[in-house]
Amino acid sequence: MTDKEKIDRISPFGPGIYNNIDLDHLVIYAVGQLQKIKADLSFENAVAITFKLFPEKFSLLGFPSFPDAKRVHDCLFRCTYKTKQWLGGKTRQGFIITERSRIYIKEADDLLRGRLKKKSKAPSKTRRKEVILSDVSTSAAFRKYQAGLRNDISDAEFCFLLQGTLDSSPETLGKNLISLKRFASELQERNVMNFLIWLEQNFRHRLPKGS
Repeated sequence: MTDKEKIDRISPFGPGIYNNIDLDHLVIYAVGQLQKIKADLSFENAVAITFKLFPEKFSLLGFPSFPDAKRVHDCLFRCTYKTKQWLGGKTRQGFIITERSRIYIKEADDLLRGRLKKKSKAPSKTRRKEVILSDVSTSAAFRKYQAGLRNDISDAEFCFLLQGTLDSSPETLGKNLISLKRFASELQERNVMNFLIWLEQNFRHRLPKGS
């Protein structure tokens, strides 16, 4: 049986079970499941199984049927970083489950099974929006905007900010921009909102006509 077939056979958790659990615990649990089904601990498999288990938290903005690989990558980076060391290995070489990893895999399992309660600072939907807007405010495009280098923001950086590529359709980019503006308004992130409005005005050639 291939790794894909093994992952396809896994059943997802209901959103209500994992809504208030942080992303890093969900990802480390997913990696633990890869080992359990004897699948390769590769980045690609980690993205696939994390999305399969927790689709509500790891779907691509505007495309709920597709995984957000960047979100999984960021979690794996934090889990392997020296300040956490929840996991061994790297994206390119694959990951390694250590004795320390097993502690947090067990902790994640307890959270999912309701055997352990972890306080959440914000409701899950709000937290998801906060994470997405945090990605915006730490992006290369936003840093250039803040530094007064607005003319240096490239089309590629604009598309990447909207979770797209240079090949993405104007409709896709426009839909994602609308979502980001709604999140910024709901969370009263004025600086981010002003930035998004500026992008909308200066990258009209990448957006649907009349937007």
